[in-house]
Amino acid sequence: MNSYQNPFYSAPSLSLKDRLRNFIRDNSVLNRLIVINIAVFVLYFIVNLIFKTVDFLAGNDGTAFSENVLQWLACPASFSAAILKPWTYVTSLFLHISFWHIFFNALMLWVAGKIFLNNLNDKQLLVTYLIGGVVGNIVYQCSYHFFPVFSDVVGISHALGASGSIMAVFAAAVLCRPNERLRFLLLGDIKIIWLFVIFVVIDLLSITKGNAGGHIAHLGGAAYGAVYIFFQSKKWKFLHFPKRNNTKKKKKEKFYTSQPFNNFTDEEYNAQKREKERKTDEILDKISKFGYDALTKEEKDFLFYESRRKQ
Repeated sequence: MNSYQNPFYSAPSLSLKDRLRNFIRDNSVLNRLIVINIAVFVLYFIVNLIFKTVDFLAGNDGTAFSENVLQWLACPASFSAAILKPWTYVTSLFLHISFWHIFFNALMLWVAGKIFLNNLNDKQLLVTYLIGGVVGNIVYQCSYHFFPVFSDVVGISHALGASGSIMAVFAAAVLCRPNERLRFLLLGDIKIIWLFVIFVVIDLLSITKGNAGGHIAHLGGAAYGAVYIFFQSKKWKFLHFPKRNNTKKKKKEKFYTSQPFNNFTDEEYNAQKREKERKTDEILDKISKFGYDALTKEEKDFLFYESRRKQ
């Protein structure tokens, strides 16, 4: 795998300030989802701190604000309660009330999202995140109504966090490119298919340990991501996908896809080859100075198609 396809890759000389600047300048759906999740957590943390301080000084227990947030923004396990608050199916996907919850979810979303975007586009990422999370919430609710073990707590339980959405994105990314590798400090290179299997096994084993509904929601999100890619894949010959009439996309594919040699004169072929080599050198130089995240979507697509053409 080329280094620019690795979500952990960045130029060694790039400072933390430059990385943050590149992250903020990148208007991709992935970055916006991460920023929204972090911004909601920071806002919750600040307002909750203020209310807890005021409640403490007033002699109260200081939990009124957090309980109201759960009531109005988290997804209730009860279907009857959710009917009265349908927006919670979406708001819960951006709600985190603990630092480590938002930290690990933001990290996992970034890694899974980067791999996802190596194969699919921003719109598909947004669809997978939102619908995968909603499906995870519905599976969560179904489990609380179907399994007797939850019967006593169905009226007071809520789902929150982006984990179901992230598992949907992760499952989709794994099915698109199962042999993609991530490099870890002590473990070395690991295929993402095995990481995904580990997460699924952990969720299955954790159902009896605590937060059973949350782990079931993770599995529901993962199932949606797998089904989504199944129906998107062109490998399944019995499925028909109408072609989009997108002139801009067709022109881009025509430029990036290698053409038969006999369609060009020697002079035209050599000129096009030199132009592609020049553009490749410019993009690689930009990566070495500013990191992969500084590239435009067109530059990322160009590198991807060129690497596939040379394989």
